[in-house]
Amino acid sequence: MAGRKQHFIPQALQRGFGVAKGKKTQVYVFKKGQEPYHSSTEGVAAQRDFYSEPSAEQSLDDKITTYERLVLSPAIAALREAPVGPVDSHVAAAVVVHLSIRSAFFRDSSSAIATQILDSLTDAMRSDETARAFLEVDSLQSEAALIKLIEEELLLQFGAIPESGRKALAKLVHFRAREKFPEMFPAMATMFLQQLGILLDRVPQMIVSGHSKALDRDMAPPPRVERLKAMNWKIIGVEPPNHLILPDCLAVGSKTSDFREMLPYSLLGDDELAGVVMPICYTKVLVGSFSDPEVDVTSLNRSLAQCSLNFFISSQVDAQTAEAAQFLGSTVSKYVDSLVKEQAFDAPDSSGGSQKTNGQVPELVKVPIKFEPSSRKSGKAQAAVRNLMSAPELQAGLRIVETIVIADNIVRSLRERGVLVNDYTAQAVQLGTCHVNASQDGVSCQLFVTTQAVNLVTKGHPLARAAAALIRHQAGRAAYYAAVISKIPQETLQRQRPPLEAIDLRIAHLFCSHYFGGRLSGVSLMPDEDFAAADDLYSQTLAACFQGITDARSHFIQHRDVDAALLPALWHVEQMLCATASACAATNGEVSRWKASKSIEVLKAVSLGNWFELLSLDLGRFFDSHKDVAGDTDLVLLGSHVERVLWSFGIVLSTPAPEQVWMDVFVDDQFENVRLMLRS
Repeated sequence: MAGRKQHFIPQALQRGFGVAKGKKTQVYVFKKGQEPYHSSTEGVAAQRDFYSEPSAEQSLDDKITTYERLVLSPAIAALREAPVGPVDSHVAAAVVVHLSIRSAFFRDSSSAIATQILDSLTDAMRSDETARAFLEVDSLQSEAALIKLIEEELLLQFGAIPESGRKALAKLVHFRAREKFPEMFPAMATMFLQQLGILLDRVPQMIVSGHSKALDRDMAPPPRVERLKAMNWKIIGVEPPNHLILPDCLAVGSKTSDFREMLPYSLLGDDELAGVVMPICYTKVLVGSFSDPEVDVTSLNRSLAQCSLNFFISSQVDAQTAEAAQFLGSTVSKYVDSLVKEQAFDAPDSSGGSQKTNGQVPELVKVPIKFEPSSRKSGKAQAAVRNLMSAPELQAGLRIVETIVIADNIVRSLRERGVLVNDYTAQAVQLGTCHVNASQDGVSCQLFVTTQAVNLVTKGHPLARAAAALIRHQAGRAAYYAAVISKIPQETLQRQRPPLEAIDLRIAHLFCSHYFGGRLSGVSLMPDEDFAAADDLYSQTLAACFQGITDARSHFIQHRDVDAALLPALWHVEQMLCATASACAATNGEVSRWKASKSIEVLKAVSLGNWFELLSLDLGRFFDSHKDVAGDTDLVLLGSHVERVLWSFGIVLSTPAPEQVWMDVFVDDQFENVRLMLRS
């Protein structure tokens, strides 16, 4: 039976890096944060019951001891005695694989990785914002954890209903989960953190158990051995005064054939490996590669020290080895950090960085101003508009503005420019608009503001502040198109989309631009009287839009005419979303001020109370991070709010065939059940 002091780096290997003193071999041990010390190999890289406790049956340590005596020690001796040059790849592969997977490095690095990732998860669950990112609550991707969970549960519970019905229900459940997440989070976080705490306590023992089972199953896993056997192997010698150290990871690997960057071999996947290096004594190193194996031995010790986790072994203490010891563990530390970074669950930046100018005042953009009719032209009015447009945060948007039109009748001005304006659009643009032209050459805009609004500002009317915000609002919308749309690749913008997604995106662009317009319009803290007026206007707009959607639903029930019902339904949703985006922006994304408002009561009546907070969150997050936009993922998410609003009125849109959008309406009993679900 083997003893209880069990070597995870066999003495047969250690002796090649020491000096014989009688029957024993002495080595120097360099540990992280400690002075090097001299010791017999009997006491180095050993731990009580590392592999197994004593047993009447054959233990794992017994198996390893037998493997060392019959296979490993003769193989190490043969490699050391071999002359410099090519060696048998079968022997090299077996030695490297076995030594690497049996070491304490394998356990300790696995434990460090698992612990740091679990710590990162714990940090992620400290707030609902970081938890949202961790749980992928706001992702619409089919592989997102929450989406998968919902789809699997619905398939289990409602497998008999058609797939189209399950998909619609999955969308609804996902949206409701997003809306209710802030309420569910405290209880969820408590449970999650408790489970993480238990798991953290168990990690070390779980890794020990898993490591022992893997070794008991196979001393040198065949897939790893086969990969290394396919390499060309040779021994490279080291001439004095140079000498080699033995890292606690034993072997290092590289993803490139030139060995520029090395990682511990056991942390690399088989498919990643281009080469492997393992010192076999202080004068020889074993090198494998798919090309002609070459490595710079003069700088090798530093790489070996960096790839060690806790210590390395040396035959001597000299300046070169002491210098290498300064970097002990750095590669593993960076590797662990990179894994945790890949799992980072940071909350979105809410610093308002989009309005920062880094202490520099952007150069003012002077856009041509045109009065329609021309008889209205006024130098004072022109100066007032230029002054309103001088805010630094508006300059980026103004760079894509071709003209600012001050008109008595905006609808007429648009039509004279060849813009098709239907009855719905006419209502939307009568107080001003940002008309967008998108082409292969980029995006440009024309701003239209009313003569009345400009006159209110010029004359210092009591409503001048509101009128000024309305004018700046259109410039803020231009900033959206300049800052977001111009950054998304043309192939992304112009790719063929399912018709429903195309509709959602078109409306998302509109209400996002209104949110940007509100955030950049220069309105600071809104006085109570202004907020009350905004609440009145918003609640009236909501009521009118909701009535319009209800009428569209009734028309469809009576006539089953999608074309006649869908257009007004979508237009009223569009107007409602634009108004809601402006309302969210009016309080700089702070929804708490709206909680006691008349508007929220109107929204709650149609099961949209929680939804308002979610839209505000989505818009605020998008606004705060828009400088980093690279695609349309966030816009697709925002566009999904179109369908969410329609659900509250018993309307479900689908795409049963290419280029076709279909409208289904819940009957009254189903409609009430859906609203109850959206309220619960």
